[in-house]
Amino acid sequence: MMGRTHLALGAVAGVHLAAATPRLGLPIMAAALIGAILPDVDTPYSKLGRRLWPLSRIILMTFGHRGGTHSAVFLILATAAMWIVSPPVGLAFGAGIATHLAADAVSFGHGTRFTARGAGVPLLWPLSERKAGLRLVKVNGALENLVILPWVTLYAVQLGWRLV
Repeated sequence: MMGRTHLALGAVAGVHLAAATPRLGLPIMAAALIGAILPDVDTPYSKLGRRLWPLSRIILMTFGHRGGTHSAVFLILATAAMWIVSPPVGLAFGAGIATHLAADAVSFGHGTRFTARGAGVPLLWPLSERKAGLRLVKVNGALENLVILPWVTLYAVQLGWRLV
């Protein structure tokens, strides 16, 4: 999925969690949004990768796109690190990463940004590089841009409006 779709999915997770802990609403939303784009730090073409391009290039050259940063190990370690700072914020951070992994598990793309097996995510990395997922949504395709992104965005706004 594209960064904007990952952000919309992260916003849905963040709004749900912010509703449970309103006094931490802003940090929870920020954590969910950052978590939603963090796995794509493995490519210098992503929103986050462009801002952290030296680190992004190193991660890409070492693990490839949709490699270690798209695994359950990464999800658990990143969530645990943030959990130490604040459990509700850590949960939101992990939820954002989880939405990213779920979206990438059902999306596929072509070209240099993807491996030859371009669909799915390696959930069991480093034990296995086999990718889990289904080829349902083409990255930046019509289904993502005309159906998923608008509906998820509207849903996030509707949920957020209820909090105001």
